Amino acid sequence: MGRDLAETADSAGTRNRLRWSATSGGGQVAALSFTSPGAVELRLGLLVRQLPTDAVLRIYAQKADTAHEVSGREVLATIQRNLDAGDSGNAARTWWAPAVTGEEATVEILLPPGIKTSAVDLSVPRLSHLYASAADSDVNLAKIGQSGSCEIDVTCTSGNDDQSNATARLTFVDSSDGGSYLCTGTLVADSAASGIPYLLTANHCISTQSSASTLTTSWFYRAASCRSNSVSASNRTLTGGAVLLYATADTDTSFLRLNAQPPAGVVYAGWSSGVQSLNTSAVSVHHPLGDLQKSTSGYLQSFLSCGTGKTFFCVNATAQTGNYLNALWTSGTTESGSSGSGLFSVIGGKRYLVGQLYGGSASCTQPNGSNIYGRLDIAYNAALSKWLSPAPAAATGARTPVYRFYNGSTRSHFYTTSAAERDYVIASYPAFSYEGPAFYAYGGTGTGLSPVYRFFNTRTGAHFFTISASERDYVVATYPEYSYEGTAWYAQTGEGNGAQAIYRFYNTASATHFYTISQGERDYVRQTYPTFNYEGVSHYAWTAQ
Repeated sequence: MGRDLAETADSAGTRNRLRWSATSGGGQVAALSFTSPGAVELRLGLLVRQLPTDAVLRIYAQKADTAHEVSGREVLATIQRNLDAGDSGNAARTWWAPAVTGEEATVEILLPPGIKTSAVDLSVPRLSHLYASAADSDVNLAKIGQSGSCEIDVTCTSGNDDQSNATARLTFVDSSDGGSYLCTGTLVADSAASGIPYLLTANHCISTQSSASTLTTSWFYRAASCRSNSVSASNRTLTGGAVLLYATADTDTSFLRLNAQPPAGVVYAGWSSGVQSLNTSAVSVHHPLGDLQKSTSGYLQSFLSCGTGKTFFCVNATAQTGNYLNALWTSGTTESGSSGSGLFSVIGGKRYLVGQLYGGSASCTQPNGSNIYGRLDIAYNAALSKWLSPAPAAATGARTPVYRFYNGSTRSHFYTTSAAERDYVIASYPAFSYEGPAFYAYGGTGTGLSPVYRFFNTRTGAHFFTISASERDYVVATYPEYSYEGTAWYAQTGEGNGAQAIYRFYNTASATHFYTISQGERDYVRQTYPTFNYEGVSHYAWTAQ
């Protein structure tokens, strides 16, 4: 439930309640505490207009021994992602803090020496009051063990391990009302098995970047044993939100990339982009009413053509005209909270993800009701293929341009070999200024070539590239804010074959990296920008195809 806070609804009211005091290190600190009687957990929504990048926010309960810390830079990067995605207004500029257990939550603002308190301009107009813990269930949803009596614990079944390990319970804040909600999502593999954490859920669950930024995922959230109400000890919760890559009401599809790597042991689900055959066996793993994972089984009954007007409606259709699949479950059912869960069709004896749940009329008392799933093959052909089956940037024997953008918001450059990604960024992110090809590399492997690895820094909103496998592994192990995105292109680790050095800089002001093949630009940056630390040669590429 979203609850408005009148006393801190605007900057003036918040400023009047902040009591700044000196820290032992020469900085300043102030805190605000909020209480919502009856809450099991609280999430504070901070409307940020101005915040120093070097500030630190600490979120905690007064009686707790631990606190969640986040830098001003990370908060600003989250808000900028919302704005870059086209979200606007206060919802886009609100940073939702992680949940704090209990009726009370405190936000503490720490400023380093030399930063004036006037550099802070924020308010706390709303909090999200959770009636039940996200570790047990979610707001307005039943507690563990209170889903339908016909539901079947996934731990009571066999053959569902991969689907169980690919399924997460999703909790998030609806940016429009401040309420906390729950759905189900599926971790999806791409064709390159890159390990990029793509997540499929429903558009009616998450349809804006502002909501995606609040996402928390719970993995292995299942019973410790068959018919047990105890949560498995392997249960893990992941914060940090996600990047919304694609969302459409046409198939109720929401496709995201998590900002943090899922825990060890997860499975990336395989999928099918083909048209499905009716009467094929099917299964699903989901979290009805926020409960521990349940399993359903049955078959694909029919194609449906569904649309939205004043209400959502469906009519029977053919494979050519239908945008949804209807599954008839002969074991188990779906309920509120199951939304977004994956539909797995059995093809050649193996299970493949073919859709995600919109809803339906099925229940324990109406087992023959509908279970309506948006078709993955339609969403795949419309957009998802660019992420799930990215075409090589070029044949192994041909070089491809590496396109360069400048993001004025993060003061960093972005590089991609994908023409589709280039066009998508141009069309979708006005903060990115297109600068044309920066240099040339290879889209596939070959003799003397090594992969250049790509990371997304969730704190700065910028990308990082390295050809060093040891540096890649060090970053993965040491910096959780760096989300590994796989191979960006192929280049050389040394000279030869006409390759020239790519020079690397680290910008201490924005905590981002810059790359250039131009010696003239390298020398100009070294002479002109003292915040750019020269780090030497990154790798070797080419100035022409």
